[in-house]
Order: sequence, then structure tokens, then C-alpha cells
Amino acid sequence: MTQVEPATLQQGQARVLEQEVETAILAHENVADCAVVYQGSAPATEVARACARCGMDAAYPGADLDDGGTCYFCRLYTGNEAAIHSYFGDVDGFLRKVREKTAGGAPEYDVLLLFSGGKDSTYVLHRLVDLGLRVMTFTFDNGFISQTALRNVENITAKLGIEHVTLGRADQNRVFVESLRQHQSVCNGCFRSLLGLSTELAAQRKIPVIVTGLSRGQIIDERLSWFYRRGIFDPREIEEQLAVGRRVYHQIGERVDPNAVEASEVVDFFRYSDVSKGEILRYLAEEATAWTQPTDTGFCSSNCLINDVGVYVHSAERGYHNYESPTRWEVRLGHLERAAADEELRTPVDIPRVRRMLAKIGYTDPAGRQRLGRRLVAYYVASGPVTAGTLRSFSARTLPDFLVPEQWVAVDRIPRDGGVLQRQELPSPAPATVEPKPPQASAESFPLTPAQQQILAESGTPGRVALVGLPDDADLAKVRRAVLRLMLRHDALRLRFVPPGPDGGWTQVDGGIGRIAVPRVDLSGRPEPRIDLLPTVADRLLAQLDPVAGPVVRCAVVDTDDARLLLFAAHALVLDVRSFRLLLTDLADVWDWLDDAAPEPPPAGSFLAQLDRTSPPTAQPAEITAVLAVIGAPPLTVDVVDHTAGSTTTLGPFLAVGPVAGPDIAPIRLHYFGPFGAEASQAEPFQPSALPGHGLAALPAVYPLELGVSLIDGRLRLHWTGGPAAGVDPARIAARLERPAGNLSAGDSPAA
Repeated sequence: MTQVEPATLQQGQARVLEQEVETAILAHENVADCAVVYQGSAPATEVARACARCGMDAAYPGADLDDGGTCYFCRLYTGNEAAIHSYFGDVDGFLRKVREKTAGGAPEYDVLLLFSGGKDSTYVLHRLVDLGLRVMTFTFDNGFISQTALRNVENITAKLGIEHVTLGRADQNRVFVESLRQHQSVCNGCFRSLLGLSTELAAQRKIPVIVTGLSRGQIIDERLSWFYRRGIFDPREIEEQLAVGRRVYHQIGERVDPNAVEASEVVDFFRYSDVSKGEILRYLAEEATAWTQPTDTGFCSSNCLINDVGVYVHSAERGYHNYESPTRWEVRLGHLERAAADEELRTPVDIPRVRRMLAKIGYTDPAGRQRLGRRLVAYYVASGPVTAGTLRSFSARTLPDFLVPEQWVAVDRIPRDGGVLQRQELPSPAPATVEPKPPQASAESFPLTPAQQQILAESGTPGRVALVGLPDDADLAKVRRAVLRLMLRHDALRLRFVPPGPDGGWTQVDGGIGRIAVPRVDLSGRPEPRIDLLPTVADRLLAQLDPVAGPVVRCAVVDTDDARLLLFAAHALVLDVRSFRLLLTDLADVWDWLDDAAPEPPPAGSFLAQLDRTSPPTAQPAEITAVLAVIGAPPLTVDVVDHTAGSTTTLGPFLAVGPVAGPDIAPIRLHYFGPFGAEASQAEPFQPSALPGHGLAALPAVYPLELGVSLIDGRLRLHWTGGPAAGVDPARIAARLERPAGNLSAGDSPAA
């Protein structure tokens, strides 16, 4: 039996491990072929691949190396270099910004510097003093700050006569664990705590500017890349949206008083200082003699010990370094040589020390033997009757428990070219999960529906968002009570998903109500465009969904100058499009009942109790039959998804999947949403509002062409995503259906 240390698996070691598991699976008489993939190790074709210019690892999402070996981000920079640099300024611009914030007032201090005792923030502190600014410093003690860095803070502030405050959080270990689960990094959680505490401190001391020491690479990676990928380079537009985004940031997650957020502005010093890392070190050696270089930190930090935990977990669970993007931006900007960046990102972490810190904060080591099987995905081609559960039990006879794959995916063939596995052509497995919270002993588990199994196999979209207009008199307390009532009425909103065990596949249970948070996001009183921030809020809600540990739904009340809105986000595993429509009707009934204007709504059906209704229907609805006849299927292959298989009162992903026979690969998927037009009209005053990219009619772009068919007030409505596929043009379908019967309306222009 091969003995390996999972945390340090190189590509060659991983392949040996994969082959060992494949041999055990192929021994089953009903398995014709299989491939086992160790998640976190780069495929052989990508091991040595890196951008020819900046050195970015090809494994980084979106790197997209072209034929010349240049990554997407280098191409983006080359094509927009002047526009990208227009966001940055000089020290005079920094001083003007500070003076604008202090004009008309008499603050005791001009700026509050986030001072870690590392090289960057120490450089910034000395430059602020050189510029004649009145500075107060703040250090966030996360429990893992280098003792040398803490001595730097004490010695330097004393020497310069700077007032200093150090604060911490009693629950910071919990914050670290949440950050690792959501981002596979400790930095996100640490910065959230740091920014929240410093914002409150600045408001208390009436300091108008909070200064950070983020490098330009970090500024682009964390603040600007979202805009660049969407073709937005205007600094004024970016600044307006970042200001509103900061308010959103503090209103969803770590709650900070909105007045405190408004009282100060966060300014990145290195936005206005074009200094390289070499120049910073030379300055510190000459001017900051009280500073000492810490030797007990990792290569990517000069002040923090736990930073290496983020590097270790991120590399193990996502397969690339979490500093890959900001460091490569430093190379593009000319602040760091490529060789130095390579050394920084390839320097190994101190694994024994990292594991001690993981144990201290309570996060399971991703390289632990008990988790190795969770990173193995087994793809198999069946030659006879066989299930994933059968194969798991069979392989466990010859493999140790920690090598039995947790994720199993049935495929028609294993893609190979010249005998080499083409990993990029394998379908996505079930999404990676965090350590699940064990369900209550009394909770009965249920198998997944065909729809849920399909969603896990495709991993196309984590969820869907409804943006709902609220009545003018909708106070926050009432909205929270209404959401609570919906949670109590529908077990689909309370689901938790349990990963496969030794004897079977994924299961689902009623996870209970848990903690219900409905934060308020205030986008009022801001210059246009405010609506552009709504997709950002929606994405933040979706990012917080966790089908294993929960929650599977998240809500937020959004205030604009014109309206009060409710954002309702749900994981794709618990609600489909039709369920969202039913939810609006249910919300209206609950709202009236809370006002004593209507009797309590009758009990809703249970999703878990009606799982037997999810089998494919024996007959297609007439509307599907009519559309298929016009499309010409068969002989074309159309994957039919009927969203109406559930009861009329029950929420849940009641998709019944029934493929129509045809060629080898289905180019089309047809979604039938049924007659929900009447239901929507009964949901006054709760009507869906426009939200770009998140509308209820939006279809996941899994197939080249996705058709949606609805029956609204007796008329068929067709909408689609994609373009003509395999000779099928949705616009022509709409015209052909409309001419003979006059009963179909084409949807809005097709989404690309």
C-alpha cells in the first residue's frame, strides 16, 4: 500500500495514488472503465505551464493562456495599460484627498493608520509623518501576530510619539474557521474584523480617513479586477461604486453602524505611491532604524504567523496559491521581478507549525487521512447494473477507508487522447464541501431527487436570486417575521445535505430553522448608478449559501431612494424557478395574515414527504409536446426538464428530467415552467423586480441552447439563453409557433 503525505502530494505522487484506487474499482465486473482524479493536484498538462510574461500559474481560474503562453490578465493589462494606471496617483493626490476630508472640521488626527508592524505599514507610517500629517495607529491582534512585529509596533510608535491602540476579538478563531470554509483563506476574515474595528474606532475619535498599506497588486486584485473584467476603467465610476460597496460590505456579515461607515473614508496609501518592494526595504534600512525584520513569519507576510495557514489550506483545497493574483499584478506593474515572485509563491510553508495553528482554531487539516478520500473523484463507465454505493462498498474491501473516494460520477466514456486522460473534459463533480455539521440524531434522511442529482453533477449555478418589491409600509421587523413564517412553513428552505457515507450517496435532512439573519442594506442617498450594486449584494448572499452546514437561503432588505426591496437567495438544490414564483404567492398570504387582514394560510406541503412525486412523468404536458413538434425532435436530441412535477403548494426542486431520444450529444435543453402566470398575479404587492444577471427567467448556460417555455394567461411564452444550435434557431421557433396558433410570444432578446 502506497504511503504518502496528502498535504504535500506532487503531481507524480497524486497519479500513483489515483492509479491505485482505479485498480481497485476496475476489479468490479460491471465497470468497463474508470478514472480517479485527486482534486488539488494540477493535471500533467498544466504542471509546468505558467504565463510567459508574469509567471502566473495556469491553474489559476481564468488564467486562460493563449497560444503564445500569455495569460488573460497580462492581455488585459497590455490592452488597457493607460486606463489601469489612470486609477493611481501620486503623493500630492493623497494629500489633497486627506485635506478634502479634514476641511471644515478640527479633528484631533488626520488619519488612522492600520499598522501591523510589518514592512509595508511601517513604511507608510514613516511617510505619513514625513508629510506632516497627524497620525494615530491601530493594530488588530488576531492572536497570531509575530512577537517581533508587535515589538516593532511598540518601539516605532514610542519613538515617533504616535498614539496607538491595539484591539482584538474574543471570537476571532471562529471568524478564521468561517473564512477558511468560505474562502479557503484566513485573510478575508481577518481583514473583515480589522476593517470593522477600525471603522468604529475612527468614528469614536472622529478621524475622517483610514489608511491601509495594501499593495497595488492587492488593490487591483481585491478592489478593481471585478470592474476591469466588465470593461469599467473610469476611476470616478469605480470610486462611486466602491463607496456604496463598502456600505454593503458592512451591512451583510460583520455589522457596523452605518453612521460610523459614513464618518470615514478608506484610502489605500500605495494607490498614491509608486514604490517597489526593494525601495521599501532600502528606505526601512536607512530611515526606520527601530524596525526589525520578523523571522518567524511566512514568506508572504512580514507580520502574521497564521497567514501560512491560509496559503496551506488554499493550495490544498483549491489547487493554487491564494497570493497568486496580487503577486502577479505586482510583476505586471513593475514592482516585483518575476523571479522574486516565483520564489515568494513557491516557498513551502512550515507544515508542523501550520497544523498546530489549525488545531488551535478548530479547522480540520485538509491533508488529514480522514479527508483524503473527500478529495478523490471517481468517474466510472458501467458495463452492467452498478451504483455509486455499490462501488464504494466494493472498493472499501481492498482500499483503506481514507482512500475510498467520496464523490462518484457515472459517465458514458472516459475522455482520453493517445491514452492520456483529458481531465478538462470530465464533468464537474459535486461541489467541494466544508466539514458538515452532523444532523440531529432524530432527523430522518432522504435520498436526493433526480433534479438534485443533476444539479450536483453539473455544478452549473450555486443558486438563484429573486428581487422583490416590498410595500411602502414594510418595516424591517415585519419582513423578518414574514421570512421566519416562510421558513417554518416549508422544509425545502431548511434542508441540509449530508455527503456520501460508506453505504450510499448524498442524502438530505430537515436541518431546522437555525439562525435567521435579514440584514438591511442602505443604498439610498447615493449618486447613480445604485442599481449596479444590487448584483454585488446578490453575489454576496449567494456566496454565503452552504448546502452542508447551512444556510441554504439568505435574505436582505435593500433600501434605495425609490423603493424598499427584498433580495431572496436560495441554493439551486432547494428551489427551482417555479418554486420562486410560488414563494411570492406564499409571501403575500403570510404578509396579510401578519396584518390580521386574512386567516392563517393553510399548511403547505412537505417537500421531503413528497419525494416520490419526483419520478419522470409518464406523459409530457401538451405544451412540451407542441414545442418539440416544432423544434423537430426527434431526430434532434432535447433534454426536457419539467419544473411542474411537484404539488401546487410545495416548494422544492421538483424537476423531472426526461430526455428525448436522438443523436449522441444533446445540443438543446427545454425547461417547462408551467402555468405560473396566474400565481404571480396573486402575489401583489410582491412582484419580481429587474436584476441584471439574476432574473427568474435567466437560465444556466450549461447547454449551447437553453429554451424556457411558460404558460401565462393561456399563452405560451418562450425565452432562451445562447444562440442557434444544431440548426435550431429559437427566433424561428417562436415565429413558427405564433403563425399557426397565435398562442406564443417570443421573450426578450436572447441572452448571450
